[in-house]
Amino acid sequence: MRKSALSASLLLISAVVFAQGQQWRKYFFPGDEFSISLPSNPNPHNDNGDAHINVYSVHMGTTVFTLRVITRAMDCETGLAEMWDHADKNANPNEPVIKGTLKEVSLASMRGLEYETDLGNGERSLHRFHCADSRKFYIFNAGFRGSKRPPEVMKIINSFQLVNPAQQ
Repeated sequence: MRKSALSASLLLISAVVFAQGQQWRKYFFPGDEFSISLPSNPNPHNDNGDAHINVYSVHMGTTVFTLRVITRAMDCETGLAEMWDHADKNANPNEPVIKGTLKEVSLASMRGLEYETDLGNGERSLHRFHCADSRKFYIFNAGFRGSKRPPEVMKIINSFQLVNPAQQ
């Protein structure tokens, strides 16, 4: 009994130390017109060398969070509608949409949609698409284990804000 209480105490202390070790801070990316709070420095890079798609990613244990910013002329409403249809039809058999997760969402006054997909082996992926205007599109993605989203994922997403680069 004493040994299991000691093990439980050490596990709890380790979890607290890990949580406190995360240095959450707000990051500003004026070129992509947003700020966001993250638990560690993101790894910014272009998506496969495409200068119109900037990727910001962080790892949190088994959870990986990625934000893609697409900066090219597009019709946002049409893009959102096409993504909705694609998810609603469950068009990707390798990553099926989990029933009941497709919904409209809003973030920082941007319309959008979200859904979760089943990656197999107890892993899921959250997909969120937000349209800022005809030249700026934000795609959030988080891969995680289990059926519940880690609270850190929503903390990151809810911290997202559009910023005016002239004010920075």
